[in-house]
Amino acid sequence: MAHFNILQTNHTGLTVSDIDRSLAFYRDVFGFPVTEKAHHTGEVVGQITGVPGAEVVIAFVELPGHRIELLQYLKPEGRRVSDLRNCDTGASHIAFEVDDLDGVLEAIKAGGFEAINPPVAVPAGPRKGGKTVYTRDPDGVVLEFQQAPK
Repeated sequence: MAHFNILQTNHTGLTVSDIDRSLAFYRDVFGFPVTEKAHHTGEVVGQITGVPGAEVVIAFVELPGHRIELLQYLKPEGRRVSDLRNCDTGASHIAFEVDDLDGVLEAIKAGGFEAINPPVAVPAGPRKGGKTVYTRDPDGVVLEFQQAPK
């Protein structure tokens, strides 16, 4: 068994098709602070990512207690768009706790996006009586918003 300690979570990385559009989404719709973009190229990028010839633009979205790293790959050519459904192995989502789910829905709509379904009351478990709703970011990444029971 390994003898080490995980000290904290550093970030969650999301590959996006248009970093400017994604930064605008997280900044303008939800009000999250975002960092400047950084352009990375060279052999070391391929070594880190496991993608030979990778060229990438990176920026961070600062969340309460966590960061999202947005990566837009400029190279190599031939990148694919994921079409995983929530039930498919490898699918993921980011969940946020909020104090006003209706306010989130208004922000999503004002930003030109919509919820996947209307908010659902949580029927059981520690969040029983709360509400939850899913939406997608500009690249289809699922975002879940949860409001605790009153």
